[in-house]
Amino acid sequence: MSEGAIMYPMPSGDPSVATMVLSSAWTMASVSTIFLGLRLYCRAARTRKMWWDDYLLLIGWMFLILADILQTVIYRRGYLVTTLTGPVIMPANLASDTAMKLSLAFSKTSFALTLCRFTSGWARWLVIVVAFVMDAMCVAHSVLVWRANCGAPDPHTFQPCWSADSGLWMNMVGSIISALTDFILAMIPIKVVWGLQMIKREKAGVAIAMGIGCLAGSVAIVKAVESYWAARAVGPEFSRRLAVLSIWIHAEPNATIIAASIPVLRVLLRDARAYYARKYRSGSKYLKSEGEFQSGTTSRAAARASGHISDDGSEAIILQGGKVRNTVEITSGGVETVFEMNDRWDRRN
Repeated sequence: MSEGAIMYPMPSGDPSVATMVLSSAWTMASVSTIFLGLRLYCRAARTRKMWWDDYLLLIGWMFLILADILQTVIYRRGYLVTTLTGPVIMPANLASDTAMKLSLAFSKTSFALTLCRFTSGWARWLVIVVAFVMDAMCVAHSVLVWRANCGAPDPHTFQPCWSADSGLWMNMVGSIISALTDFILAMIPIKVVWGLQMIKREKAGVAIAMGIGCLAGSVAIVKAVESYWAARAVGPEFSRRLAVLSIWIHAEPNATIIAASIPVLRVLLRDARAYYARKYRSGSKYLKSEGEFQSGTTSRAAARASGHISDDGSEAIILQGGKVRNTVEITSGGVETVFEMNDRWDRRN
């Protein structure tokens, strides 16, 4: 029978499929791990403590690593190369899918919680609703993925059964919902930041950093397209399409972790920039204070800021959250705006 006449899924018979999926998955996991590690370092260096969004993101990363380990197990046993199922492959694959969805739920909830810390009114309620929809979708997928395929009973799945491609269609619908929620959450920071009294360059920088969640939304769109083509594929082409889809499934939680970490990493970039600026700056600068020149360690003015919020202030928003009021700090480098956080932040410290 020619390959074109085959109307059911078949293994690809190509060992490079497993290599492609595993190398992609672990490379992405390594990159997201670096970003998460730098985020946690910035938190520890700047605020001396972690908050709930950090813990949720860390849990999401743990589920991601668990999913990658399970994927390694099944591909080492010939999944999509010599077989599509097996006593170990089937439950491990379903458990990997569940772990991946939980990783997505925790990482997206982490970013939503970060947004809740400096939004109010309708914007905060929108974030809460979007987070609830995302979590409900991920939990539903985590349960339904264990539903049996009709004609292929398995002791690890539950009834009633559905068609073999139903899981792929569910993945496509879930990816569309995920993309929409990602884009909504990415737009909210622009609304919040544009209402602050900041230099336009800094407004753009913070908005772009917080809006990088569009990256995860774009990945979700590609995942939806790949789910569609995998659901229509037959023969060995099915396994090849499913391998590509698997890569994009891995990419979404990785992209979410990276997107949630980038805003905090602006602190690292700012500090590095300040370090090199001090390194090449002459140490002989002085400040004029009450008619006399003095060596410029730090002096302060307790007056309200009438100018714009500087980059330091934008970092305080991201790292600490909450409503802010401005004071002016005079340093050897000039006038900087410093954020004093509201009572919520004060009580946490």
